[in-house]
Amino acid sequence: MRLALPQHFEDLEHTADVGVAVEGASPEEALARLVLAQAALLAGGGAVEVEREERIAVQGSGHLELAIGLLRELLFRFATGRVIAAECEVLALDPSARAEIAVGLGRYDPLLHGEGLDLKAVTWHAARFEELGGRWRAQVLFDI
Repeated sequence: MRLALPQHFEDLEHTADVGVAVEGASPEEALARLVLAQAALLAGGGAVEVEREERIAVQGSGHLELAIGLLRELLFRFATGRVIAAECEVLALDPSARAEIAVGLGRYDPLLHGEGLDLKAVTWHAARFEELGGRWRAQVLFDI
């Protein structure tokens, strides 16, 4: 399943950082929504037009470690290449080894995305990725 911006996410109240929480019917859906929640914060509500698609893979152990690894890789790409994820499809999610996503990336435009947040880092603080009542919930805080 490929998801695209805009996507619903919940803002988490925090005094010094910004946080998001998402839900999905599967861990793959929750991961894709988490990727797009980060993108929405970076884009500030502005539309992001896909210019190219890339595959990104990370290794780790557990849904949470894999999710944080992917978010950190996407934040690195934003910081160095000024690109934002506009679409996300989870191609593989093995919580004991690795995750791979296909992302449609678009160029950051200061006129369209100037209201976006200046995210500095993806943190472990209060991060969660778990099944609750048959739904998957993921949340993360970002340093700003």
